[in-house]
Amino acid sequence: MSLAKKNAGPASAHSYAALPADDIETADPDSDEARGRTSIDMDPSLTRASLRHLLQAPEKNNEAGCIHTSTHWGRNWVRYLILGGVLAVTTVVIVLLVLKPWQDRHPLAPVYNDAVKALPDEQPIWPIPRTFSFGTDKVLLSPDFKINVQLSSNSQTLPLAVGSSYPILEKAIARCMDRLQIKRNTTIPPTAPDVENYNNRTMAAGTALVLTELVITVDDAQAALEFGMIESYSLEISTTQESAATGVYLASYDKRGPVKRQDTGAIPSGVNAVLTAGTQWGVIHGLETFTQLVRASAAPTGTVDTTTPGPQQTENLLDIPNVPWTIKDTPRFSHRGILLDTSRNYFPVKDIIRTLEAMSLVKLNVFHWHVLDQQSYPLVSKAFPDLSAKGAERPDLVYTLEDVAAIIQYGKERGIRVLPEFDAPGHTASWGRAFPNITVCLDQQPHNVYAAEPPAGQLDPLEPFTYTVLETLIKEWSAQFPDSQVHAGGDEVSFKCWKTSDRLADYIKNPGHRAEYEKNLPGSGLTKEMEKGMRRTGSGSQNGEDRLLEVYLDRALAMFLGGGKRVIVWEEIALEHNVKLPESAIVQVWKNAANAKRVIEQGRPVILSSAEYWYLDCGSGAWSIGSKGNSWCSYSNWQRIYSYSLTDELNAEQQKMVYGGEVCMWAEQTSSSNLDPNLWPRSAAAAEVLWSGTRDEQGQIRPLMQATKRLIAARERLLQIGVAAAPMFPSWCRKHPEACLA
Repeated sequence: MSLAKKNAGPASAHSYAALPADDIETADPDSDEARGRTSIDMDPSLTRASLRHLLQAPEKNNEAGCIHTSTHWGRNWVRYLILGGVLAVTTVVIVLLVLKPWQDRHPLAPVYNDAVKALPDEQPIWPIPRTFSFGTDKVLLSPDFKINVQLSSNSQTLPLAVGSSYPILEKAIARCMDRLQIKRNTTIPPTAPDVENYNNRTMAAGTALVLTELVITVDDAQAALEFGMIESYSLEISTTQESAATGVYLASYDKRGPVKRQDTGAIPSGVNAVLTAGTQWGVIHGLETFTQLVRASAAPTGTVDTTTPGPQQTENLLDIPNVPWTIKDTPRFSHRGILLDTSRNYFPVKDIIRTLEAMSLVKLNVFHWHVLDQQSYPLVSKAFPDLSAKGAERPDLVYTLEDVAAIIQYGKERGIRVLPEFDAPGHTASWGRAFPNITVCLDQQPHNVYAAEPPAGQLDPLEPFTYTVLETLIKEWSAQFPDSQVHAGGDEVSFKCWKTSDRLADYIKNPGHRAEYEKNLPGSGLTKEMEKGMRRTGSGSQNGEDRLLEVYLDRALAMFLGGGKRVIVWEEIALEHNVKLPESAIVQVWKNAANAKRVIEQGRPVILSSAEYWYLDCGSGAWSIGSKGNSWCSYSNWQRIYSYSLTDELNAEQQKMVYGGEVCMWAEQTSSSNLDPNLWPRSAAAAEVLWSGTRDEQGQIRPLMQATKRLIAARERLLQIGVAAAPMFPSWCRKHPEACLA
C-alpha cells in the first residue's frame, strides 16, 4: 500500500502514527504522489528512521513546529470565517457609500423655503418672473383702458399702420384686451369687503388711482422666430407723475380694437405702466404677465355694461394690487417645449391648436411635432401621396398642407416654433405600406425582437430608392416647416431587423464586400465643408452595424444640412454608436438624466427630456396585449416634474451646453379623449422650470407650497380657455393646501 493511497482513505492526513512500519519504510517522500497527497512538508534530507520518529511523536513535533498537518484549519476555521465576514461587510459598505441607495434618486423640492421671495397670493403669476418687487397700493383699470405701441429711442422709424406691417404684435395686443374683457364680463360671486372697498374709492370721487393705458416700447417688432431669439421684457407699474417712455405712438388699442393716434410727450399723470421688450416675442410674454397681474372683483350689485348691443353683461371691476410693480424677466433656457406624438394616435388639428394656446399661457415656445412613426404616416406628401393614403390609420386622419400651415401660423402668432421630427431609419414601418422595397423586416414577428414596438420595419440603407424618396421628402419638409432646426430621430435602431436581409447581413459581416454594395448608392452628399464639421461619436474601430448606420446618416444628414437645417438627434446616436455626426448637431437626452453629462463631455449641446421625470406617458401601465403590471417607467406627478433642475450635476461650463428641455407626450395610450389631462397642468410645471429655473436669483430652491398656490391659479386659467386640465388634488385642498401635506 502506498502512502498516497493510505492518505486517500478515511484515516485522513493526521493518522500517520498508526501506519505500519513497513508502509512507512516503503513510502518515497520524493515521489510526486506523496508530495501531491500528503499534508506533510517533507525535507529530502530526512532518513526513513527520522521520518518514522516524526510520525511516532506527532504531538511533540507539532509543538516544535517540525510538522504541519490539516489540524491548522480545524483550529482556525472560526478566524477565517470572521475574516471573510469582515471582508464581505466592508465590500457591501463601500458599494452602499458609492451608490447611496438610501437617497431618493428623484428628490422633490422642499415644501417650504422661507428664503425664497413669494409673490402676493392675489397675483399668482406662472411662470414666476426671474426678478420682481412690489408695493402696497392698488390701482383700478379705467373702463377706457388702452394699450399704446411706441417706438423705443433707438428703434428705426416704423410705419403708423401697425395692422398691416406688424400683425403678430397687433394680434398679441388684441388677445390681451380680449382676456381683460373676459375678466370684466365673467360673473363672480360678490364679496362684501371688495364691493365696499370699491364703493369707498369710486372714480367719481377722484380718490382712486386709475390706470388708463399701458405703453409698449419695442426695439424690433419683426424679429425672426428662431432658437435663441430675444424673449426678455421688463414691466413697470408706478404711481409717479411722468414716465421715461416718451416718443411716437404707433397705435392705440382699446376694447374695441386698434385706434390710430400720433401723440407725443409723457404718459398722462396718475399711474404709469410701461412694458419694454427687445422683440415682439418679449412683448407677447410681457402681456401675458400683465394680464395675470390684473384681478377681477365682483361689481357692485346692479352694475352692468349698457354700452354693448344685445344682452346686458356684468361689468366687473379690474384692479392691479400691490403697486408699484417692477418686473425684469428673461427665460432660463431658450428651448422650452412639448413633444406630441401624432402617429400612434391621431390628434385633430383643433387639439393641436388648443395645445398651442395653452403653451402660450405658460411661456413655452417649442412644439416638437413627432408627426411620423412606425404605426402611421399621417402627413400628406404632394410628391408621394401614397405614403399617407396607405400609411395613415384612415384616409381622413391626415394632416394636409393647409393643416400644417395653419398650425405653424398659429404657433408663430404666439411665439411658438413648430419643430418637426422625421424619425428614421428606425420607426419607419409606415413608410413600407407605400414602398415596401425601401424597408426591411416589415411586420416581422415576434415584433419585440426586431422593433421597440409593433409593427417592425426599418429603412433599407443599401437600397438606392430609399434616398430618392428621402431626398424628395426632405425638400418638401424643408419648404413646409420654416424653422431652422429639424429633428432627424435616430433612436432605437434594430440591427436584428437589418440582419434579416441577406444583403445587409453580408455588408455587416464582410468588410471586403462593402465597397461593392456602396457603389450602387448615390454619393454621401457631404461637401468638403460639411466633412470638416463632422466628428465621430465614438472611438476605436467601427463595427459593421455602425458602418451600415453611418451609410444612412451620411446621406440623410447631408440632405438636411444642404437645406440649411441644424439637426437634432436622439441620444443613442451619440452614446451607443460610433458614427459621424455634425459638430453643430443637438442631442436630445431621454433615457436618464445622467446621460446629459456624457453627451456634453463629447462637446455636444443637449435638450433634456429624461424619462425619469418628463415622460408624461409613464405610469399608465403596460399596454401590449398579455402584459402585466406597470409601464417601463414610473409616473411623474407635477411635483416630481417641477423638481427636475436639468443642470444640478453639471458645472458652470457644462450648463451652457444645455439648450433647454421638453416634456414628452408619447401617445400609445393618449388620444383626443385624454390629451388635455395628460398634458396639463404637469406641462405647466415644466414650463416654470424652463423659464424661471428651480432656484431663485440667490440660488435658493423654489418650494412646492409657493408653487402649489400659483399652479392652482394657472390651472384655472387653462380651464377658462377650454383646456381640460386634470385636478391636482381634491378641490378642498385648493383652499387649504397647508392641510394637505404628505
